[in-house]
Amino acid sequence: MTPPATPVRDADSAAACHAVLIEFLAAIDHGHASTALALLTNDASFTARGQQLQGHDAISEFLTERESETDRQTVHVVANETARTDDTHEAVTLDAILILLVRNEAGHYVTDRVLDTTQQFVPTPAGWRIARRDTVPLHPLTPVPQA
Repeated sequence: MTPPATPVRDADSAAACHAVLIEFLAAIDHGHASTALALLTNDASFTARGQQLQGHDAISEFLTERESETDRQTVHVVANETARTDDTHEAVTLDAILILLVRNEAGHYVTDRVLDTTQQFVPTPAGWRIARRDTVPLHPLTPVPQA
């Protein structure tokens, strides 16, 4: 559970971070996942598909592998986004619900999962970049008891 949002005092910073998030997700959805690496800090922490990845090398490997999955066509939809800052106001955190749609064999997009996401952004000379990205299922599956 994320802490209550302290609204971002600089709306331009929140908008810039939102734009980076959308660019990141669009790169994945358009089959160019490896280009999204430029939107992360060198020491970024990243969770995806239940994996915890740390740093450019590990994340690059994941994004390159994702890009090679040409049969997996996705659409990421961002909803219920809130922005907050840390005590120093030097980082922006975007919390959002992410709906992942995957194209099935019939060509229809179906909901694959709904994720609770937190992205922390920091300013860099190149602009705002993702320093940490965490995703967890919004409603995790409950294991079925074995008889």
